[in-house]
Amino acid sequence: MPRLRFPNLKLGGTSWVVPGSFADNMRELSRDVDSMQFVLFDNRFGSNIPSKEEIHELSRLQDDLGMGCTVHFPHDICLSPDEAERVRCEDSCLRIMELFDELDPFAYILHLDGEQYGRYPSADMERWTEMSGKSLSRLAANARDGGKICAETLDYDIRLAYPVVKENGLSICIDVGHLVRYKHPVLEQAEMYLRDAPVLHIHGVTPEGADHRSMEFFDAALFGELMKKLTSDERERVMTIEVFEDDYGKSLDAIKKLRGNKNA
Repeated sequence: MPRLRFPNLKLGGTSWVVPGSFADNMRELSRDVDSMQFVLFDNRFGSNIPSKEEIHELSRLQDDLGMGCTVHFPHDICLSPDEAERVRCEDSCLRIMELFDELDPFAYILHLDGEQYGRYPSADMERWTEMSGKSLSRLAANARDGGKICAETLDYDIRLAYPVVKENGLSICIDVGHLVRYKHPVLEQAEMYLRDAPVLHIHGVTPEGADHRSMEFFDAALFGELMKKLTSDERERVMTIEVFEDDYGKSLDAIKKLRGNKNA
């Protein structure tokens, strides 16, 4: 069965759609999409960071399956006043880029954290911007291609972070589900940032506000308008269906219906 595709746009899924290893998930995803997002964690409860040997094996499998990948950093860029804590988070991102370089990821996804939830990431935006700039500058300076690092749209208005992202040569990841959940103007922001966005995330948001749910909860009209924008230029992009486990299969069925081809 052919993979699900749109013009100039490759679909991806996460590394948590079936129980098992990264390799198991890549094989499962390869049936329907072209890319896998490595969703990484590394905390006091455990870690799923692969070894160098596993990366070598995944590189061979990726070539065999004709798959690409993106990588979601396990640590957010931490804007703690404690410099040592900030450096620890930056170091983690740098190590991940070095480890995954063999897979030639299409992009690395970064959370540029706020100190508070809401429209503004900080009560002291001048200090927040300065600290963000220092962290992003270090990542960009040590990356093989800083443009592959994509700051993801979160709860706050991405327009506040865009200048410091842009001046350091980084890119944007438009998380459409987050824009919907936090009631940002989705199409307006997509129009503003698509030229700087090689990656998008899509997922459903339930009426109760739970995100990363099946695409059954994605507005059909919004999907249509978004696809028009995404397929109207020549830039290659990856759009990751950022859902997990059973919601992945449901999302594939929903996308086929949303694009008007139930048998695709």
